Amino acid sequence: MAKTISEISEATGYSRTTITMVLNGRAEQYRISKRAQKIITDYVAKHGVTINQTARNLKTSRSRTVGFIAPDLANTFFARIMARLEEYCRAEDLVLITTSSRESPQLEQKALRSLLERGVDGLVVAPCSPLQAQAAQRSAKAVPLVLIDRDYDVRSFPVVSSDHEASARQLTREMISSGVANIAFLCGHPDIPSVQARMDGFRAAIAEAQFGVDDTQLLSDEEDSVEAGQRMMQALLQDPQKRPAAILCSSLLVLEGALYQLKLTTGSIPSEMMIGAFDYDGMLHSLPNPVVIARQDEDALAKAAFQLLFQQMQSDAPIGNSREIFPAEMMRLDTP
Repeated sequence: MAKTISEISEATGYSRTTITMVLNGRAEQYRISKRAQKIITDYVAKHGVTINQTARNLKTSRSRTVGFIAPDLANTFFARIMARLEEYCRAEDLVLITTSSRESPQLEQKALRSLLERGVDGLVVAPCSPLQAQAAQRSAKAVPLVLIDRDYDVRSFPVVSSDHEASARQLTREMISSGVANIAFLCGHPDIPSVQARMDGFRAAIAEAQFGVDDTQLLSDEEDSVEAGQRMMQALLQDPQKRPAAILCSSLLVLEGALYQLKLTTGSIPSEMMIGAFDYDGMLHSLPNPVVIARQDEDALAKAAFQLLFQQMQSDAPIGNSREIFPAEMMRLDTP
């Protein structure tokens, strides 16, 4: 069984301070003899060592934890952000604690309060409403905080986000250039900044192409979910004359529901229908349809968010209201 610092001290006869300096690689700095170093390291090599993290946290006033509040971990984008954040935390000997708001302001406030009560050293939050972004600002004023993906214009904290408007504009242009006659854009939770920006980009590309009012349809649902995708596709299919040649979905959850409802209602997914999405998933390769994707750079987003957060954690001072915006990568999947 691994030994505590106290047990190593009792067994070797050296003080806890000496043992700690040796284990931390600071023996030379504090002129600890080679003999003492060897006795301590040999003992640890044989028996192992365990650190009382709770005691260390109390002494340093640090928990070595970072909190991440995501809207929905069923959303592939946020699941990947979480995985990347976890990697960056682990590299700095930090533990990531992740929770989901389920797009509920009440649950998000409860999650924020719970993480702060646990003494996290920093927070990364994708807020589900402008009021929640402001609440995070007030509640976490003494804790380093970075907002990710959703820019509610809370000017006291840094924000890391994709260029949602530009990616939607470019994605829509790509679909139009493929010769589709009409496009339906299915938007889940249109009140969040990222989806609002995508709607703006879609409208801009449509206006640029001089599409008529009958060439596009823009549907929205208050939820970003599979069920929301089903409802919007069901509405599209009510009028056979308005069935689009292409669909653009604001998330993979919406796309999943839309395709499920399309197949449920018509018996198949027309292979000629073009599909547009804002996130990548390997399953998209299995579709017989032409697929275009504005793939967000989850690694760049997570890295930037962590670096901004860690910088604050190191200096114990806010770093202002910087905005880091990242372009999306355009991908085309023409074959299954």
